[in-house]
Amino acid sequence: MSFSDTRYQRQMQLPRFGTAGQKRLSSARVLVVGCGALGTVVCEQLARAGIGTIVVVDRDLVERSNLQRQTLFTEQDARRAVPKAEAAKARIAAINASVVVRAFVDDLRPANARGYAQSCDLIVDCLDNFETRALLNDCAVDLRLPLVYGGAVGLTGMATALLAHDGGRGGDFGGCVRWNDARSTPCLRCLLPELPPPGEIATCESAGILGPVAGMVASIQAGLALRLLAEGAEHVPAQLVRFDFESLRFHNASLDGARDPACPCCVGRRFDYLAHRASSDGSRVLCGRNAVELQLGRGLTADEVARIEGRLRAACESAGASAGASAGETAGEPAGEVTADLHGATRVVKIAFRRGIEEGPEEGAGVEVGVEVGDGARSTTSISVLSSEAGTLAIVDGTRDVERARAMVARWIGV
Repeated sequence: MSFSDTRYQRQMQLPRFGTAGQKRLSSARVLVVGCGALGTVVCEQLARAGIGTIVVVDRDLVERSNLQRQTLFTEQDARRAVPKAEAAKARIAAINASVVVRAFVDDLRPANARGYAQSCDLIVDCLDNFETRALLNDCAVDLRLPLVYGGAVGLTGMATALLAHDGGRGGDFGGCVRWNDARSTPCLRCLLPELPPPGEIATCESAGILGPVAGMVASIQAGLALRLLAEGAEHVPAQLVRFDFESLRFHNASLDGARDPACPCCVGRRFDYLAHRASSDGSRVLCGRNAVELQLGRGLTADEVARIEGRLRAACESAGASAGASAGETAGEPAGEVTADLHGATRVVKIAFRRGIEEGPEEGAGVEVGVEVGDGARSTTSISVLSSEAGTLAIVDGTRDVERARAMVARWIGV
């Protein structure tokens, strides 16, 4: 990268940036976990500023409802159900070809969190659920990395940079961004000792979100990351900023004195969420979605993905014919539409059912069922299989029942 051209001239004029700061940005590796309303803005602004490498981890696919606020994505991405991490990588290549983007279509979990973070200089938390945030906090404290936190819902948002305590060891610590104990802050677990129970905290699903509010939070996050990397920790205030866009009021709270002296994470260096294995089977109900994600193991070869596609097409034809015959027709239309695509390094096979179904291809697939039941679960509407070097995921839309999701994948996919 040349620093003699005009691309970064305006930010290089800033105090404590200059050529030296820009070189630090160009050599930095930033992990962005979550590529939704916050993550897309963060990734774009980091790329435009000339960050050397951006590592993006997100498990989800682009949907039409994302387009109101997730700024890297297009209508074509939504129509094709492109994995968000791959869509972001493609878009960033068009914004700044000198930035290296490593896209992982994966779910952050105890088994892989250290692996994604250990080669990075800073972590940006763009997540939408508190359990994974706590896992990311464990990872940041364990590896002594800055964690830039942000959250937005409705018309409110907050953001801060967390430079966790180091157990009182003294001296400077950290890697590319260094700080000492006097400059350290509480970690996220100091501020949130217990995770809020389900339903207690409003989400974008329940309260909505104004796109510019998410953009404001993400811009603060990107700004904090750039300042930490270019200027150094000593120049970035230890403050938590909150704002309410309805009243246009902003509030800054100092993080000084907020550290919990008995924090099991940053003081005791006990990483409960990294050590957690209760969900080691890789199943989870997706936050804000009527959908279940299942881990299916290693990444699949092109031939293996093609076999899954063939199995789905055959099952759709068979189930459709069976449904037509049972209705007194000579032939029925296929039970669903099967699509297969390659997005970057990620292969996606999806079956979108024509009617919500409750049973697999051997047991009356395509039979229309009630859309809503008491717990908010619905009949299955689609199954997507995403396979990349990080592994293989299945996302079952239309249910929040993990066991039913497993049964649907077993019946239709055969794993």
